[in-house]
Amino acid sequence: MKFSLGKRTFMVGGITAVAAVLIGVAVATVAGIAGWEYSNSNHFCATMCHDVHPEEIRAHATGSHARVNCVECHMGRVSTLKLMALKPTHMKELWGMIVGYERPLHSSTLRPSREACEGCHWPSAEHHDSIATKVRYGTDPESSEAKTTLVLHTGVGAVRESSAKGVHWHVMNEVEFVSLDPQRREIPWVQVKRPDGTKVTYIDADSKATAAQMSGAEKRTMACYDCHNSAGHPFENPEFLVDELIRTGKIDRGLPATKSRAIALITASEKVNGKTEERAAAIDKLLAESAAKAATPPEMKPKEELFNKAMKELLVNVSFQEKGFSWKSFPDHLGHTDTPGCFRCHDGKHYNEKGESIRLQCTLCHNLPKVVRENGDGSVASLIPEKVGIDPPSSHSRPNFMHTHADDIGPNCEKCHGNVKFGRKGGGFCSNPACHGRTYPGLNLTVEPPKPAEKKAGIETRRPG
Repeated sequence: MKFSLGKRTFMVGGITAVAAVLIGVAVATVAGIAGWEYSNSNHFCATMCHDVHPEEIRAHATGSHARVNCVECHMGRVSTLKLMALKPTHMKELWGMIVGYERPLHSSTLRPSREACEGCHWPSAEHHDSIATKVRYGTDPESSEAKTTLVLHTGVGAVRESSAKGVHWHVMNEVEFVSLDPQRREIPWVQVKRPDGTKVTYIDADSKATAAQMSGAEKRTMACYDCHNSAGHPFENPEFLVDELIRTGKIDRGLPATKSRAIALITASEKVNGKTEERAAAIDKLLAESAAKAATPPEMKPKEELFNKAMKELLVNVSFQEKGFSWKSFPDHLGHTDTPGCFRCHDGKHYNEKGESIRLQCTLCHNLPKVVRENGDGSVASLIPEKVGIDPPSSHSRPNFMHTHADDIGPNCEKCHGNVKFGRKGGGFCSNPACHGRTYPGLNLTVEPPKPAEKKAGIETRRPG
């Protein structure tokens, strides 16, 4: 084989030509594989694509899924060929990076749970009850401590196959819902498919959504991340992070009004934005102002320095580069502390055609909380003592039990719950500060059942009564 290069002509044998082609193919293949691997790396996702979202990158690095790669959730744990087929569907995200777009507050690219979450969290595995103790500190001068202990009913694999009790009831039952906002903060329509194939529809009687809006909306099948939506990028309430700093000794509670000072700083820092160095400088100023106002005695200067160091690191990490954003911009649907979470559906105002609400009993997901406050003030040591031969009355299983439980109080209640004492300051079952000493976002037990149902576009709806 001949080929010319300028005025010179070269002779190449067949074997040499084949070798050159093979080398070229090998180089192209290696380059392609390297490029493919890089396009699936965290560095590519975080730097090349999402450098405009530094908070998500930081949150992922400090969360429980820090060793889970971005593509494992956003593309799924699937075969390479399927990944190649899915990659072009993300081109709209690339186009947004080129021409600019409004910062999204949710992900539209998560794969179904069976292709992502269940690669590690296999639903057929056993999930036993677990104990969680939350330590919180008050805003009083002593920053008094309170411990709340819960037994979380996750649900065991064998149980889920039958009666399916516990939080993972939602795993083994088909639940569909409608939400009109992209972050799914509100859910006006829910439908549950029972094991016998029948379906029960629940409508939020207090929702402002119209029948036309609900009938025209997409029905979603409930997935793991509809509750565990912050598993990959957790933005926790900074107040709880302060509690953890105090608990672990990184902040000394001996400093007067430690918790209240920390909360004041968190509130002030919500107006801080800009690049990291700019936020750090602004936070230094806030800390100096706080210290001057506190007028800490000289003997407590080491504790003051410890407080300032821990709070600066916390505030820099929880502040945002862009103005108008904070941890509140990213709701955590797991639980019901700062946002409705579970109470998006279990809120006391989702009713079926019989006027029965979605069950709201606290003990569906966890036991009644045990509260121990410092110095014993307001503690609830044991809400339900274990007594052989005493079963909960049938009233506890009524769908609307939480609406009427205050009216059901009688002498028999004391067999399990002890002396019935109303209030919010603790010391008894009906004055448990973990239940009655607070408000819950989204919960409403005063909304009446709706009027008879209407049916439109295949979705059963009803207007508020």
